[in-house]
Amino acid sequence: MNSAKIEIDHDNTTFTAVAEESVKISQSRSLMPSKAIFNVLKDDKLDFTEGDKVRIYIDDIGLFSGRIFSKSRDKEKLISVTAYDQLRYLKNKGTYFFTGKNVSGIIKTIAGDMNLTVGEIENSPYTVSDMICDDKTLFDIIQGAIDETYENTGTLFILTDDFGKISLKNCKNMAVDYSVLDSTAENFSYSSSIDNGVFNCIELTKKDRKNGDKEYFKKDENLQSRWGVLKYSGSVSDDEDGNLKAEKLLKLYGQKKRSLSINGAFGNSNVRAGSLIYVKMENETDIGIDSKMLCEEVEHIFNNGIYTMNIVLRGGLIND
Repeated sequence: MNSAKIEIDHDNTTFTAVAEESVKISQSRSLMPSKAIFNVLKDDKLDFTEGDKVRIYIDDIGLFSGRIFSKSRDKEKLISVTAYDQLRYLKNKGTYFFTGKNVSGIIKTIAGDMNLTVGEIENSPYTVSDMICDDKTLFDIIQGAIDETYENTGTLFILTDDFGKISLKNCKNMAVDYSVLDSTAENFSYSSSIDNGVFNCIELTKKDRKNGDKEYFKKDENLQSRWGVLKYSGSVSDDEDGNLKAEKLLKLYGQKKRSLSINGAFGNSNVRAGSLIYVKMENETDIGIDSKMLCEEVEHIFNNGIYTMNIVLRGGLIND
């Protein structure tokens, strides 16, 4: 039997609350704040309000740390609470000019300006292009740096709030000893598409006012004959190799997007958005899966002592 504990800080007092019905914690790799939804029963002692800090533990392992953003109450004194972690504050907008920075430095600067608590920030050796960001969300600024790093190096960095501390990690360093098999998932959903984020023609432009712009092309004629022309248009900075970048982009985006969602998997508090887990479902899809995969989204659900997860996966040919 699993156990869940909720702690709420209010006016220098920490209240321990018992969740009524279910606790749901939703996490996403795509630069969104983690969200916790739970219900607690109002009594003579329990007191809290919006902005109070809240922590949720599953089997004494810290799974969520954030602040209460909304609450509602019914006639049975049941209070429904929604809380977000620190990444919620990256929805704010800002104006920045970054030059000679990597994604690690950009995150440290923004986190410092927003008074966010910072944990482990792995260093990215890639220096992103100069960024002029005028009144953009902080999420968009960071996402742009992460995307450029991925497109030029093939290394995917994951930004998370690790129980109250902003962290940046190479996804290769986020492996968890956890497996999903045909027999351990209650259900699954599998789909494939070439509708969004798939390209078989890369067209890049390097701006040069003195000698004229230079263009770089890479294409996969076999994929074009099968899918039609799906073109990616982008730019190349002065210090980038246009041909090499085009080749990398064609490799990254020249494949169908496949999505695998697992419902009702056994709960494990070490599995977070961005974690790498082992998946083996050899007979359930058209490609067969027997590899480590990246958790794009994870929903932790704790209900009456039963702990399960819903997981959206990518990795290998599962790339959406």
